[in-house]
Amino acid sequence: MQRTDLIKAITDSAFFQGVAYEERAALAEVAQVLRHGEGETLFQPRQLPTALYLVSEGVVEISRRQAPEGELEPVAYRGPGAVLAESKVITGTPFNSLARFPEGGVTLQWPRPVILRRLFESRDLAMHYLQNLARRLEGTFANLGGHEATKLGGRLEHFDLPTILQTVVESGSDGVLEVLDARGRPFGAISTHDRRVGPIRRGALAGSEALFEILMNPPERGTFVFRTIRRAASSEESLVLQPLLIEAARMQDELERFRVAVPASRRLRPTGRRPDARAGEDRDLVDQIRHELATESCGWGVLAERLPYSHARVALAVRQLLRDEVLAEGDR
Repeated sequence: MQRTDLIKAITDSAFFQGVAYEERAALAEVAQVLRHGEGETLFQPRQLPTALYLVSEGVVEISRRQAPEGELEPVAYRGPGAVLAESKVITGTPFNSLARFPEGGVTLQWPRPVILRRLFESRDLAMHYLQNLARRLEGTFANLGGHEATKLGGRLEHFDLPTILQTVVESGSDGVLEVLDARGRPFGAISTHDRRVGPIRRGALAGSEALFEILMNPPERGTFVFRTIRRAASSEESLVLQPLLIEAARMQDELERFRVAVPASRRLRPTGRRPDARAGEDRDLVDQIRHELATESCGWGVLAERLPYSHARVALAVRQLLRDEVLAEGDR
């Protein structure tokens, strides 16, 4: 496809309507065009998302299981202009659906790292993108209003928690999103007010670190419930959600790669070398990591349990210290 054809395909999609021409042109520059054969699968249940898809030609059949032990059944058909995996590509959670081209077709695709980078670099595109995600569940929240004790909940495995959260925030609902573990015990809580979030709590963590821990390390077989209140109590902790979600997606990608290279249980030790000062680095976190490991060699998973930071933040700080040879793997 020619560049003008790519821009037109993006422009004709309802998902990208309202996006500035410069943003559409930038998306066209990094889009991949793939032709799909008859019956070809785009994605399937339990598969991790690898790209954002825009259907250019053909019709995609979406199938899901209506019951846990049931068979996959067609539930929707998406034609040219449809965008698929728009929330999964942000959260990184596995698909619950099967998408295939019964008669073949063409898609424009943006690999997950590419679309995340574009969203991170462009505030306007990120805002437009997140607003569109919020509209997906707008009908669900349309009647929440400000009525006290209104509830919405479900099992985390069936919902994208970041999508639920951004929808609550975009709808202007004041309330508390509580996450519970498999036994129904409190795991974390996120308050929403005035289209912002805060206070946020997860154990001893608060603020953005608590949010990262809830989103990136949720409880297995956990559930969530959102309760609206007439008016949230005023709070000094008031955070804009959009950049936090983009940062969480970036950290999640880096964390997954680091987990493979250095498992959380692999023991670490200080080398005696002092770390160089870096712009934007949390010196308190670096000092706490070095102090803990000077006292006892352990893995970064143990460090994350001890320190008042999210698992992702601790892991990525350890990664940098290993690169700088301030830390080394193995016992003394």
